[in-house]
Amino acid sequence: MPRLLEPTMLWDGTRFQRDRRLLIDDDGRIAAVGSVAELEGDPERMHGAMMPGLVNGHSHAFQFALRGRAERFGLVQGSFWSWRDAMYDLVDSLDADRCHELSLASFNEMITHGVTTVGEFHYVRHDDAQDHRLDDAVMVAAEDAGIRMVKLVTCYQTGDIGKPLEGAQARFDTVSVDEYLRRLDTIQSRLDGRLQTIGMVAHSVRAVAIEDIVRLHRVSVERGLPFHIHVEEAPKEIESCQASHGCTPMRLLLDHGVVTPNVVAVHCTHSQPDDMRDYVAAGGQVCLCPITEGNLGDGIADIPVMRECGASLSVGTDLNSRTDLLEELRWLEYVQRVARQKRGVIVDANGDNGRELLRIDTEGGARALGLDAGRIEPGALADLVLFDHEHDSLAAADEDELAAALIFGASGRVISRVIVDGVDA
Repeated sequence: MPRLLEPTMLWDGTRFQRDRRLLIDDDGRIAAVGSVAELEGDPERMHGAMMPGLVNGHSHAFQFALRGRAERFGLVQGSFWSWRDAMYDLVDSLDADRCHELSLASFNEMITHGVTTVGEFHYVRHDDAQDHRLDDAVMVAAEDAGIRMVKLVTCYQTGDIGKPLEGAQARFDTVSVDEYLRRLDTIQSRLDGRLQTIGMVAHSVRAVAIEDIVRLHRVSVERGLPFHIHVEEAPKEIESCQASHGCTPMRLLLDHGVVTPNVVAVHCTHSQPDDMRDYVAAGGQVCLCPITEGNLGDGIADIPVMRECGASLSVGTDLNSRTDLLEELRWLEYVQRVARQKRGVIVDANGDNGRELLRIDTEGGARALGLDAGRIEPGALADLVLFDHEHDSLAAADEDELAAALIFGASGRVISRVIVDGVDA
């Protein structure tokens, strides 16, 4: 049945306001937003500030198990590639029950941190290409947690450009594009109703031949699905692409027409400014994962260039060493401050840092996953979070300062209530 909510304060896209209400309809969408006088009735009064649910644009839920496991280095300097070896050890031991257990733990923690939607970039499967138990395990875990999920079904075929899969990588194998599309259709038929949708993924130019990326992208456009791909997270990927194709991965995608508004490049840590400008001009989006990029020692993305050319940004928790998106947003700004030796790198037209970061996660995240969410306005999905604006970590902030105080001074612990599809999670 419809719900009329009256939080202490309500986010309007630019600030938190008092004396506002919103009406949620039977379809789990926001039907109306207005003043107390405009939306009459007996509301559910909620103590706290309400905003759109946080959106996690990029997650590998099973990697939750790597917390602490890949943080020993001995006398050898660690890198993305040494971390990958630890991840492959985990993949070798993964069965459906363990995959469900890890995914559920990850999704439950996200919910407690105010995450209402996750883009789950899943690429591990059983040896039999027809066996969907690991896909089912992730989907059931999301359903059990009550989180909205966009299942980003991943195509993965090679160990590097032109090289076969080796060892644990065999569990990533999607055999062929035809087999991938059959798998996509099967998974789509098994999704959980309103809370689960699907997206397409080519893992990277390392793992999928460019001809197959072109075909996958074309299908994503025809079906109106988001299309995600890892791009230029590590220099080795760029070196491999230059050796095989004579250009960077980003330029390879551009030259083959694999950039449209549904495309989300994940990381872009080492992307060239000219490549990025052309990518954004073609409509491409970028998802950044600063905690993971820091954990792996990947580097720092050139966000000023992305912002200068108008890129639509989102964030994700990636390897899930942390699932607190407020912390992810804090890192997004702070690593830029360290790299540029200046404050306020990611700001809106009025110079406001907190509001812009919040919009990147909510509006940008929803856009990256192809969802009508991330906003509190009629027609949007009623995915909402309530946080305690009087919590000790926020008590000194007024309405105009609250977004910045939330991101820079608080954590997911201030979240007091989570609503997904109009229902309490």
